[in-house]
Amino acid sequence: MKIVFFGLGSIGQRHAKILLKNYKYDLFAFRSGVDSQKNNLDIKELHSWKEVEQLKPDVAFITNPTYLHIETAIKCAEIDCKLFIEKPIDRDLNGLEKLLKIVKNKNLVTYIAYNLRFHPVILALKRYMRDRKPLHVRAVCTSYLPSWRLADDYLRSYSANTRMGGGVILDLSHELDYVSYLLDGVKRISGNFGKVGKITVDAEDYADMLLETDFCPVSIHVDFLSHLRQRYIQIDFDDLTVVADLINAEIKEYKDESLKGNKRLDYDKGQEYTKQIEYFFDNIENPKMMNNLIEAQDLFRKIINFKNTKNE
Repeated sequence: MKIVFFGLGSIGQRHAKILLKNYKYDLFAFRSGVDSQKNNLDIKELHSWKEVEQLKPDVAFITNPTYLHIETAIKCAEIDCKLFIEKPIDRDLNGLEKLLKIVKNKNLVTYIAYNLRFHPVILALKRYMRDRKPLHVRAVCTSYLPSWRLADDYLRSYSANTRMGGGVILDLSHELDYVSYLLDGVKRISGNFGKVGKITVDAEDYADMLLETDFCPVSIHVDFLSHLRQRYIQIDFDDLTVVADLINAEIKEYKDESLKGNKRLDYDKGQEYTKQIEYFFDNIENPKMMNNLIEAQDLFRKIINFKNTKNE
């Protein structure tokens, strides 16, 4: 199987390393700049679209900056590549209908990569949902952008720039995705967001979102501002409250305002990326695999519509 990576930044390299370690596929990297520094994974490089067409790759890993996702996916879909598209789908809806049309007409295999669906905490919460009806969900993700983008260039990263698809709504859209996954969809997103700090160029650095679902109301807070790193979900059920910590892979159960249980899950940091790739290749001939483009586009449209309320 021939696989081309479009983008070998941190996330592209993470996926490529998993493939190099666990699979015997032929990997290639498309590098748009002839003067680009050679990749350090010893992956053969392609420097023109003609080379890509001649190669006839089976799969495209689209891991370049967000604003190039749909543009790249269209070109790859036109030559019948299966598509592994890193989240989010793009920075806006431009080109989405064209991409969807090609994917539907060719019945292409696609997947939008939200790796937290494979985190043991999310999988455990999915099991809680089998026997209980949630009354309310609260999700929180706080972090400090300069600590996870190199301090000398974080303002040049896509995370900090709206035109590149940055900002917390898209960059931290994992929370929106896993809530949708746990609750079988999102009907509407509303709330507030904006830029209040100095750690982005023009992208929003916080968002407080309210979600309507068929099960229960949801509140989500995400930001790039906090010096306290947190990623947790609180779910209130009739019989107990569950607080699930994704960073420490820990689930606590409360009843009558007292801690009744504390469970540490088996978790190796980053294993969700490996599990995600396993899922993709296990379903490599299944156009209806979980979170394919046709399925994922519904939530993506709601995210973009919410983000666009800033301009209303």
